[in-house]
Formats: sequence, structure tokens, C-alpha cells
Amino acid sequence: MLLFEPPPSQADIHFRLFGFPVRVHPLFWLSTALLGVTGGDRGTPPVELALWIAVVFVSILVHELGHAFVQRRFGGRPWITLHGFGGLASCNDCDRSPRSQILISLAGPAAGFLFVLLVAVALRLAGRSIGWAGELQTPEGVLAIPLLGRVLYWTPFESWQANLLLFNILWVNVFWGLINLLPVYPLDGGQVARELFLLGNPRQGIVYSLALSAVTGGAAAIWVLVNWRSIFTAAMFGYLAYVSYQTLQAYRANRW
Repeated sequence: MLLFEPPPSQADIHFRLFGFPVRVHPLFWLSTALLGVTGGDRGTPPVELALWIAVVFVSILVHELGHAFVQRRFGGRPWITLHGFGGLASCNDCDRSPRSQILISLAGPAAGFLFVLLVAVALRLAGRSIGWAGELQTPEGVLAIPLLGRVLYWTPFESWQANLLLFNILWVNVFWGLINLLPVYPLDGGQVARELFLLGNPRQGIVYSLALSAVTGGAAAIWVLVNWRSIFTAAMFGYLAYVSYQTLQAYRANRW
């Protein structure tokens, strides 16, 4: 989701995975922890917070690996940075054609969906049920996550930690994956929209994609605020809409 790689810090964590250099900036841990903190008198138990941070770390790393593998497929030598509320798979030498960039952008969410599919297969092999159904068709005695008018459900474990772990995996990889496909820049969906507009109209493609990003981001902010009462998520979409609008104005001014 990030546009720019943050400067190095002494607290960075470095390692390699599948041949890709990976750097984890300290703000990644801080922002992830802030997202996992819940309200209430008892606060957030350390075990719950640790499970949340672990799931977000693995999930975003899987997402960025999806980008990186396709970047490598198109001749690049990418590296991965986790920072703030997301990550970045950087590549200076991969194919910049619209087709390649669309596939690279879609590979991130696709990797998250594949991760969920592998988890579902593992649960089925272990004799657990997991599925996607309408709210009225949901079996009794299951745990469920409401999502787009339907629910993701599974047979609960005896351990609440296992149920929380599975809830976090499904929530982050399915819900965040779908959100990331919205045509809002710099989300992956926004980058796909930009490339599609450029294919259809090289002269005005950037203008159309930024306008769509601003409108979609603003609409998403209002919808989230009204339906979810989530001030943080609404503020995030509102900010992205504002940045897209400001970028559009600057682009028009510099061009004309």
C-alpha cells in the first residue's frame, strides 16, 4: 500500500525470504500494535495483542511476497519493506508495461486469498468445517465473521486462542484483501485502475484514475462512518480521497 520506502533506522530488522531481501521498520510494529488495541475496562490482553501482531506480520509479508514473485517473473530484483500500516515490494528493473503492472498489483491480494484457501484446506483435512454462506444458511454452533452480506464460518476450537488466531487470519486476508482492491490510490485496486485507464486513454488515464480514486475514497469514508462507526477507517479513506484530489489538482496545474 505504501508509495515510498522509509529511510533506514538502527532498529530495522533484516532477513531474506525466498531470495528476497526483507526489511521491517520499527513503525510497523508500533502501528500494528495500535490497530490491535481495543477499548474497554480490561484493555487488550497481551496474548490477544501478540496473536494480532503475528497474524498481521505474516499476512502482510505474504501479500508483499505475492507482488515480489511476479516482479521477479517480469525480470526484476525486488526487495520488501514493512512499514507503518502496510508494506512495499520495490523493484527498479521489472517490466513497466501496463499488463505487467496490473498482474503485479493483483498478485498481492491474490496471495492473501491463496493463504486463506490453504488454511481452509488444512482445516478440512483436520475434520473441521469452514465455509461461506448467507446469514440465514449459516449452520448452528459455528463461529462466523459477517462480510458483504454473507458470513465466513468455521467449527470452533476448544481453545479461544485458536479461534482468535483463525478469526484474525480470515479478517486480515479476506477483508483487507477486498478493501485493497478498491480503486483508491495507492491501494492495489487504485494502481490497477490507473493502468487500465492508461490502456484505454494514454492522454487522460491518470486524470480519470485520480478522479475515480477521490470519489471512491470519499464514498468509502462516508459508508464506513455510517455503517461501521469506525472513525479510524473512515479517516483513512477520507485522507486517501483528499490526497488523490490534491494530486489531481497538481497534475492538472503542471500539465496545463
